[in-house]
Amino acid sequence: MQKRRRAPARGVGRPAGERGKDTEKAILDAAESIFARVGYSGARTQEIASQAGVTKAMIHYYFDSKERLYRAVLDRILFELIKLVQEVSSSARGRIERMDAFVGGFFDYLARHPQFGRLTFLGSGDEHRYFDAIVTGFFRPLFARGVRFIEEGVGEKLFRSVDAPQLLLSVYAVTMGYLADARFISLLLEREALSAESLRARRDALIDMLHRTLGVAAARPPPH
Repeated sequence: MQKRRRAPARGVGRPAGERGKDTEKAILDAAESIFARVGYSGARTQEIASQAGVTKAMIHYYFDSKERLYRAVLDRILFELIKLVQEVSSSARGRIERMDAFVGGFFDYLARHPQFGRLTFLGSGDEHRYFDAIVTGFFRPLFARGVRFIEEGVGEKLFRSVDAPQLLLSVYAVTMGYLADARFISLLLEREALSAESLRARRDALIDMLHRTLGVAAARPPPH
């Protein structure tokens, strides 16, 4: 009978405390970048280790396998979005203010994870089923919730009548297009598209566009 591999004693071979958190973050950051570039099947643990500045054994110590590392990358991204949804849902603000908070927060979330679009693009064609489970178990219900939110606003006469699914898809596409083509946009505008100032202006313009599409009376003035 094959012997079970004994786990190393706690603290042996693994950084502790803040150093351990920094190491784990470095691994996740490198894995997110590489999974986004070549997909799950194309990613190599050694390349992830090299980019993170750790040994391959350290990756296996933290995550045991490439599959668990892939799940951890997606879970980290998902956790931030779940937190955003909870914060907006629990607020006592009105519908328009909640919409602005979520759209602005979602824009900021995608700006923090510029690899998100590539992960979803490559994940949709991968044989790895964890990605599918996240989409069907979280993103699809979230999308349906957003559709209901818009349709309820139409029913309350806060918004003009719109095709809610198409509107939400447009918001997503406009946001992802800006982040994906940041280099092109930087050259076009002659300023850094991903600077804090440019991202803030783009986020405000996106919310203003949404207000005008929905016929919200208090549409924001364009940023100066």
